[in-house]
Parts: sequence; C-alpha cells; structure tokens
Amino acid sequence: MAFRDVARNTDTRTLIAAIIPRRVFAGNTIILSQEFRRYDELLFVLAMFNSLACDYVIRQKVTAHCNMFYVYQLPVPRLTVHDSAFAPIVNRAAELTCTTSDFDDLAREVGLGSHKNGVTDPTERAKLRAELDGMIAHLYGLTEEEFTHILSTFPLVEQSVKDAALEAYRELAPKPGDQEIAALIVRGESVGLEFKASARWDMRQDKPNKEMEAVIVKTVASFLNAEAGGTLLIGVEDNGDVLGLQHDYKTFGRKQDRDGFENWLTTLLLDAYGKDSSPLIRITFHEVESKEICRVIAQPSSKPVFVRDDKAEHLYIRTGNSTRLLSTREAIEYCKVRWP
Repeated sequence: MAFRDVARNTDTRTLIAAIIPRRVFAGNTIILSQEFRRYDELLFVLAMFNSLACDYVIRQKVTAHCNMFYVYQLPVPRLTVHDSAFAPIVNRAAELTCTTSDFDDLAREVGLGSHKNGVTDPTERAKLRAELDGMIAHLYGLTEEEFTHILSTFPLVEQSVKDAALEAYRELAPKPGDQEIAALIVRGESVGLEFKASARWDMRQDKPNKEMEAVIVKTVASFLNAEAGGTLLIGVEDNGDVLGLQHDYKTFGRKQDRDGFENWLTTLLLDAYGKDSSPLIRITFHEVESKEICRVIAQPSSKPVFVRDDKAEHLYIRTGNSTRLLSTREAIEYCKVRWP
C-alpha cells in the first residue's frame, strides 16, 4: 500500500492511498507500507485511509505533507475477519482496486477471482465508494449529524458525492431489530423458533454441503405449515452461540456479502415453494455480538406447502423445537385439521 506524501488540507482530499502492483518503482513522494501478511487486511486498511471520515481527522493536522507521524495518530478501527463489517468493506475495496491483470493475485487471494470481476463502470464505482464511506462512518460511531458536518468540511468534493455517502450511511444504519434478535437467541429454540449454524457451509466437514440447503428449505416449509408460522435464525448454533454468516458468504463468488446471500436464499425458497409464497416470507439481516446473522420470518400459509425431492413431495411440520416429516397418512390427517 502507498499513499501520497504531498497532501494539503485545502485540496479535494488529503489522504490519498492506493495499492500498487508488485515490481513497481515508487519515488520519494510516495510512502510505501511494509508488506501486509494478509491481503484482506491490506484492502481493509486501504478502505479506511480513503474514507471521508478518516480523511477528516488527518486534514486537521496536515498542512503540506502527509508525514508518517500524522498517519500513526489516525484512529483506525481494528477489525478482523471475524467481524461482520470486515468482509463487506474488503469486498468493495477489492472491486475498486482489482481492475487490471496486475492485481489478479490479489483478486484470487480475497475471493474476487480475477480483475475481470473488478468494477470499472464510473457509476458503479461511485456507488461502491459511497457505500464504503457510509459503512466506515458507522464503524467510527458517527451520528448522522456528525457525519453531515464532516461532509460539509470538504468544499471541493462534489455535492453529489457527499449526498450519496450520506444516503449510504442511512441505508446501512444498524437495524433497530438487532436487540430483538438477541432476545430471541436468549429465549432458545421452540415450536416457533429454530437456529441453524449455516445454510451452505458444513461446519463438521469444513466445506460447502448441498444438504444444508435442503435443511433450510424443510425448516421454513414447516413454519409455513404451522398455524402461527415461525422464525428461522441462520448463523446461530443450537445452543445459542452466534457464529455469523461469514462461512456462508465465502461460498459465493463475487457477491460475498449479505446481498449475495439474500439473492441466493430468496431464489432457493421461491424455487422450492413457488413464487406465490413470496408474500409469506421475509428475510432480514441483523448484527449480534459483532456478527451478522439472517432472520427468516415465515407467515402461516393458507394451503399446504410441500417440499419436493427426487422421489415425491413431502409435508413437514413443527413438533416441539424440531422439524418433522409426516407420513402420507399423517399428512392427510394433518391437512384435514390444519386446513379444514
């Protein structure tokens, strides 16, 4: 990573950082970091340095040169791969950085594949930058009023850029339901609440497993068939330990974040039950213990919801705190009572 030495606090931006390819000569006005042990941490720090929030801090000190003793004073959040905000920031920084073949090694290392998956469209790049500024403003614990003030101190930055950053800040604000989710976890599994450690990643085998997807489909179907519906929390172990969605996220290619997960999960469920079940299913994401988990709320269906496999269609219901497959006779009797 490198950043520009000549940096005035009256310029459009003060701290300007970038990742340079291997075997590139840098002159004395470019300050280079020592090599990072992890490429994802390199991208994370890059995103921090290029954020408006971080820039605001250093431009209070710099006059003509961005010396290292100013950089050492920067309050940079110490996130790791286990923090829910880490991967979304790294993924966006990778898409902005890896746009030529010089960065293919970096792209492969962080799961982007190659520079072909980098973002070069100006509109998309602007959107990614705005999202990074919004995310990082939340990492610093800034209120909307404080972030608005920070944006106002960059007179040369286009207003459209500042408006986009503020809008991203609002959209990415922690959801008020997070405390509600934490309370559900403490309550434990029940007839209307189920925990699943993951939706795609087999924790025991430490690899993706298609059977995990089938379990999710059966569980949600059982809630749809229940009189009161139910809630599935993905990213939480049976005993209530919060694991988060990072294992599931890394099974996706370019979209290793909540967007990719939500798109996949929505498609999985609607393909299994039919698109007419869409109004009955609600998917939201929440942060608990600094880890991101997924909540699936299933409303009771007005008709039986069957799950098809290679042999037949099956009816699943909730019994206690578990999902149960009914025999043909049991399914007929249950439907008579549940949907008279």
